[in-house]
Amino acid sequence: MAESQEHIVPPRVYVSVLLVLMALLLVTVCFAFIDIDSFTQAHHLGSGWNTAIALAVAITKAGLILLFFMHVKYGTKLTSIFAAAGFVWLGIAIVLINSDYFTRNHPPGVNPRGEPRYVLPPPRPPTPDKPLPEHYPESPGYYH
Repeated sequence: MAESQEHIVPPRVYVSVLLVLMALLLVTVCFAFIDIDSFTQAHHLGSGWNTAIALAVAITKAGLILLFFMHVKYGTKLTSIFAAAGFVWLGIAIVLINSDYFTRNHPPGVNPRGEPRYVLPPPRPPTPDKPLPEHYPESPGYYH
């Protein structure tokens, strides 16, 4: 029975991958401060470019980390299968979460994005004949 030899990765590979990851980090930070969507919408190229670029860079960084630092590139086929199985389960989770989110019945007047809806109406200035109700935070007896 032949012994399996472990692949020894030279340090320059790790340093090269680290430098590429740092460059991709700079790309991520730079594109976080640049509004590409306003440019693309002005030229009728659609929207969502900022998100697409951020996701592409993040997937590239995750792939480099997975391949080199987690040794999937030099591992066995079984290692690759288990790494791929993790992404399959992630895809299943994303599909199920989005199917739940997009099929919800939102009542009228509720923001479908899930942002809070303020229950109390905006405060009104009190008048001598109509003081503020007790449930308003501005009323004197609210915090007692």
